[in-house]
Amino acid sequence: MKLRFAATALTAAMLLSACTRRNDEFAETISDTIVTEKTTVSVTSAVTTVYETTQTEEQAPQTEIVTEPSAGEIVVEKNSVYDFPDEFYVKLEEIIESYDHFLYYDISLAYYDIETGFSLLINPDKHYYSASVMKAPYMLYIYRLALSGEADLDEKLVYTEDFKREGTGVLKEMEFGTEFTIEELIGYCLEESDNSAFAMLRKKFPEEGYVEYIKSLGVNHTDDAKAFNQPQLCGDTALIFSEAVYSFIEEENPYSENLRYHMTHSRNAMIYGGEGDEVVRKYGWHGGNFHDMAVVYGEKPYLLTIMTNLDMLEIEYREYCIFRDLSKLIAEYSDTLAEADGEGDRIVIQIPRMEVDEMNLPKDPYMLLSVLNMKLRDSYKSFDALCEDMDCDAAEITAAMEKLGYVYDEKVNQFAPIPEETEKPQE
Repeated sequence: MKLRFAATALTAAMLLSACTRRNDEFAETISDTIVTEKTTVSVTSAVTTVYETTQTEEQAPQTEIVTEPSAGEIVVEKNSVYDFPDEFYVKLEEIIESYDHFLYYDISLAYYDIETGFSLLINPDKHYYSASVMKAPYMLYIYRLALSGEADLDEKLVYTEDFKREGTGVLKEMEFGTEFTIEELIGYCLEESDNSAFAMLRKKFPEEGYVEYIKSLGVNHTDDAKAFNQPQLCGDTALIFSEAVYSFIEEENPYSENLRYHMTHSRNAMIYGGEGDEVVRKYGWHGGNFHDMAVVYGEKPYLLTIMTNLDMLEIEYREYCIFRDLSKLIAEYSDTLAEADGEGDRIVIQIPRMEVDEMNLPKDPYMLLSVLNMKLRDSYKSFDALCEDMDCDAAEITAAMEKLGYVYDEKVNQFAPIPEETEKPQE
């Protein structure tokens, strides 16, 4: 796997992902003498991304068309005042090569250096189900209501059976009739990612007001402003959310420390900062969507979100390691941003994954299980048809799956957990 740079000969350029623009505070890096023009660059076989480029009135853009990369190939669109040193990209390539996940699944990263305005995004045009990440901007919305006198955080709400939700959280184990202040419920949402607490707060503060608040931050993509019914998240939206959290904390208003405390005590820490760095975070996990959104208070504070869609893959230690390795690499180089010639503030990296019909069967048993079920779901009507088409040993695969506790189920055309044996009734 080789890292490939796509050179663009522009006097000044700022690469923007197609999904949305960040708010005005992120965009104030271009002088009034620069005009805007759009240039289309084909970056993958499946997606054409529109980059908004800028240039002086005296010089027209001369953009090189990027040839379609193969799966897993790193394509870097570089045009920035600031950049990491070359060894950063060497180490990034090593990380990508060490995980087959980049070939089989969607993985994105959104980084923003608050001091310089420099951002680096990996696969920014990919949208993910946001899962519980969106609890952070929702709690921020409630804090904003409290600041304006539209919410009383000392008000008590009663936990009833109507609010009981499964999944993450601790309220589901508590007695109905228990009272909680709104501030306590916010804490449960941010620290425990409590679904029952979130249901109570959503009833008290309906989604309509939240949607308007999110739009006011500069989120233009409709699905990214939702609170339920498949809310989405992409790189630019993640930066808007985490920048709003950072700004709220830096205001040092009456609730700044509350938010900071809750988000530094969030469970399931996946993103790492440097040694001794404080990390304000909110994770999300639903199905294969596995994310962490953070503000890292290092020597130079920065925003970092890592998003994945691991589909049917069992999420275990090695999946956490993707977050560990990527975030440690960012932490290692976050203080080394070097200024280069040119103007602009963004680097975009595309790492296409293989399409389902192109996927070879991986050796890792858990990834094998995931890819088998993905192929059976999307491309094959039976396990026999898959084995015949891919010329693989059905008995060998079956044995490997049985070691994991899975067996092929013809009725659902999937490898499913082996049913537990039940005792026969005594005659």
